[in-house]
Amino acid sequence: MEENLITGFGGAVLAGGQSKRMGFDKALLDINGKPLIAKVAQALNEAGIINLQIVGGNSKEFLSLGYECLPDEYPGEGPLGGIITALNHFRNEGKKHVMIVACDLPNISKNLIREMLLKSLREPKSIVVPVVEEHLQWMHALWPTDVLPTLLKSFSNSVRAPWRATKELQLLKIEGIDPKVLFDIDQPEDLKKFCDPDFLKGGFN
Repeated sequence: MEENLITGFGGAVLAGGQSKRMGFDKALLDINGKPLIAKVAQALNEAGIINLQIVGGNSKEFLSLGYECLPDEYPGEGPLGGIITALNHFRNEGKKHVMIVACDLPNISKNLIREMLLKSLREPKSIVVPVVEEHLQWMHALWPTDVLPTLLKSFSNSVRAPWRATKELQLLKIEGIDPKVLFDIDQPEDLKKFCDPDFLKGGFN
């Protein structure tokens, strides 16, 4: 039963950031022979999410890779705008939940995504969000589409940080996440760290 329900989730990869600190589009960064965004999308697919959209960014490049793309409804307004764009799209398609992740997670885990999907089936009104070193990981969260009106209200009041926009919403936190799983490549120093053989020594959970 749960296997069938998982296929009803939507998925979105946020690619609208300007990558100023990297100096180039980090979504297209080559990771072991494939663009970083392809690695992220693959993890979502392997977790059971087939209906996938790339939000914002270089849509011409992403379309050439075979992905469906959504223009960010609020370009330049930060990740909350991309989250709202994704939720609005999938809500109109009748989806109840959307797994929304950033495009810069080279170690993204299909197992963690799948765990989040299953938890959402049991607590469908909650935003499912991992916690790493006491920080909520909003760029790797599972959102009920029913939270859209609350987010839009916050957004219209100039709120741009996801943690501020979700203060009145129900959260289901996942603790004990290996920080390496949600490591993001945001600047050249992060890429250097990721390429260091010692960084992934011993693997990760």
